[in-house]
Amino acid sequence: MEKDIKLIESIISLEWNMFQKVKNIGGRASCQDNYKTFYIMRRSQYENWTDDMLRCYYTYAASCEANGRNLMTEKYGRMMEYTDPHYYHEYIASRMPYVPEKSRRLIDEIVEIMVGWGKELAKRYPKLSGAGRPITADGDSAGCTSQETYERGELATYPADLLELYAAYLKELKGQGRSLAYMIQETMVHLYGFKTVDEAEASL
Repeated sequence: MEKDIKLIESIISLEWNMFQKVKNIGGRASCQDNYKTFYIMRRSQYENWTDDMLRCYYTYAASCEANGRNLMTEKYGRMMEYTDPHYYHEYIASRMPYVPEKSRRLIDEIVEIMVGWGKELAKRYPKLSGAGRPITADGDSAGCTSQETYERGELATYPADLLELYAAYLKELKGQGRSLAYMIQETMVHLYGFKTVDEAEASL
């Protein structure tokens, strides 16, 4: 898919600025100094979104930034509901914006599809998948966040109209026999210099 790279770059720049302001319990995280990895991870995702999704998210995220709202802080805060429930409910929950029931249902739909695709990808490319996060939330701990929980944390920061676009897009891909998880992985290995996902798998 030919994408608006300037728009994707604008989103990544906006998110990187937010990411720099995230305050971690144990101090600044090493990943906050690793722009290359951040860039590749975020671009791999956005390059596989629709133009409508990109425009919707950029408009929303830019508005949040202008109003002093840090979506990255919220995302990592929401993940702690699953990785460290006690701390989350004690110190974070009361500061999280309300997520409407309709949005929660859409998040559940999206997560279910993405986790299914993640499992399929892990069967086909076990080395690549093993180098990343655990797929399901039963792999969560205070020091480890699964793909499922990461997805939930990020999706909870999205507006309802973006979640609707996202869910519709995933259903469309499913109908075409395509996997967004594979598409993201393919883009990622290209950005790391590999020609194919198979080549990247064989290198490990």
